[in-house]
Amino acid sequence: MRKLTMHVTGAAICVLSACALAPATALAQPAPPAAAVSRDDEGRGDNARATQLYREGNEAFKQKRWADAELLYLKAWALVRTFDVAANLGEVQIQLNKARSAATFLAFALRTAPPSTKPEQIARIRHFLDEAKAQVGTLRVRVKNAADAEVLVDGERVPEDAAKHEVYVEPGERTLVIRRAGYEDETLKVVAAPGITETVMPELKPKAAEAALAGAAGQGPAGAKAPEVGGATGAAATGEAKTKAPAVGMRAGTGAEEPRSWVPVIALGVASAVGLTVGVTTTVLSTNARASADKDEEALRYANGQCIEPPSDLTQHCRELRHEAKRAEGFGTASVVSYAASGALAIAAAAYALWPRRPPSASHGLRVLPRTHAGGGGVLVVGAW
Repeated sequence: MRKLTMHVTGAAICVLSACALAPATALAQPAPPAAAVSRDDEGRGDNARATQLYREGNEAFKQKRWADAELLYLKAWALVRTFDVAANLGEVQIQLNKARSAATFLAFALRTAPPSTKPEQIARIRHFLDEAKAQVGTLRVRVKNAADAEVLVDGERVPEDAAKHEVYVEPGERTLVIRRAGYEDETLKVVAAPGITETVMPELKPKAAEAALAGAAGQGPAGAKAPEVGGATGAAATGEAKTKAPAVGMRAGTGAEEPRSWVPVIALGVASAVGLTVGVTTTVLSTNARASADKDEEALRYANGQCIEPPSDLTQHCRELRHEAKRAEGFGTASVVSYAASGALAIAAAAYALWPRRPPSASHGLRVLPRTHAGGGGVLVVGAW
C-alpha cells in the first residue's frame, strides 16, 4: 500500500484557518465554520468535491463524530492538500489517539500556513503538534552526501516532503533504510523515545563500477575464419572461377533490379501506428484509473479501514475502490497488448522492406561446393531447375 505523499496543491479549497476548530482541549475555541470557497472553485472538479467533503467533515466535527470526520477529511485531502484540511485532520486524529499521523499532518499545516493566518490560529496548531510529539519519537535525517536520498522506516517509504523536515515514528526500536541510485543502501537501527528528537547523519557509499563484459557474444576461436562459399576454393572445385552469379535482388541475365511492391509496407505501417495510438490511449486511461484508486486507497488507509469485511459506512468506498482498480487493470492489459501488436507490425514492415529477395534462376543444373568451418568441413549440393 502506498505511503501518503505530502505536497502543496496550487489551488486552495478554502480560506478557513484550521486553528478555529474546537475539540475538547485546553485551548477551547468555537466549532469549525464551513469552508469559504469561491464560486469558480465550486465549479472545478476536484476542488468542488473536496469542498463538499470538507464541509461534511466540519459537521461531523461539531457533533464529535471523530471517525466520520477523519474519513471525510482524508477524502478531501486525497483530492486537494491544503494546510486547513491538514490541521483539522491532525486535530481529529489526536482525539482518535493516532499521534504519529496527527503529528505529520499538523507539521504540514504549520509549514504551509499562509501569511494571513492569525497568530492565535498558528498557536493552536503548534499546541496540538506539541501534544502529538510528546507521544512519539522524532527523527531528523540529514544525509551528508545525498540530500535527496530516499528514507524508509520499518520498510515504509517516508514522503519526500516529510523526510526533508521531521519524521515521526512510534516509540521503540525502528529500522531506517537510506537509499539513492548509485549508492549502497545504508541500514540503521534507532531507538525512538516519546518527546525526544534525534538527528541521524549518515554518509552513503558509492557503488563499485561494474566490470566490462569480456569479448563479443557468439565470437568463435581467435584466428579461425571459414572461407566464403563460392569463393576461390569453391570456384576451383567446379571450374567456374570466372563465372559470377547475379547479385541478389537483380533480374538474372539483365542486371536490372526487380520491382518491389510497397503496399504491404504501407499497410503494416498504418496498422502499427493504430496499435501505438491505442496503446497510448489505454495507458492514459489506466494511469487515471490507478490514480483515482490510489486516492481512495490512501483515504481508507488513514482511516484504518479495510475492504475484506468492510463496515457498513465503508461499503460504498470499498466498492468504488474495487471498480477503479479493475478499470486500471483492464486498461493496463489492453495497453500492453496494443504495444506488442504495434511492435510486431512495425518489425514485419521493416523485414518486408529490407529483406533481400531471391532472384529468378536463369540456369539449370547441379553444383557441388566444399564447405569448411572451424569445427570441421563438408559438402554443399546446390540444384536449380
